[in-house]
Amino acid sequence: MAQLRTHRWTVLCIGLLCALTLTAHAEETPPLAVIVSNKPELAVVQQLAARELGQIFWRKKQYWQTGVRIHPVNLHAEHPLRIAFSKTILGSMPSEQADYWNGLYFHGTKPPYSVQSEEAVLRYVSATKGAIGYISICELDDRVKPLLWIEQNTVSTSKPDFDCQP
Repeated sequence: MAQLRTHRWTVLCIGLLCALTLTAHAEETPPLAVIVSNKPELAVVQQLAARELGQIFWRKKQYWQTGVRIHPVNLHAEHPLRIAFSKTILGSMPSEQADYWNGLYFHGTKPPYSVQSEEAVLRYVSATKGAIGYISICELDDRVKPLLWIEQNTVSTSKPDFDCQP
């Protein structure tokens, strides 16, 4: 009986430690850059209103004003940047969005394309006409152009002052 209590206590402590680690990690999330391709022939938009971003990623807005189809891309559901993006822009966690997407799937609407890494987002956005995605401010390069910035649950058109050096 004493071993069972000790085991339960150990499991509880490990669980609390994991929760604290995840919370600390979430607080360390750098600002996000909402990006499109830097190539004029692929980036069909030069500006974006913050309110449009949620419509795009909920697939309620599917075409740019030029008539080009929008191709949003997400990081995988467990990625810390995806969680930050979903909470700020979509108002929910990725795991809470399954019912929404299951309902739309039968009407022919699929969720945004999902990739495993920020480099994959960069490659997809830089090479796909009408694509839009998000990455850490620290991963920006000349293949893409930032349209919006997400920092501490707010969306802005002004680049945050953030030092990417460790």
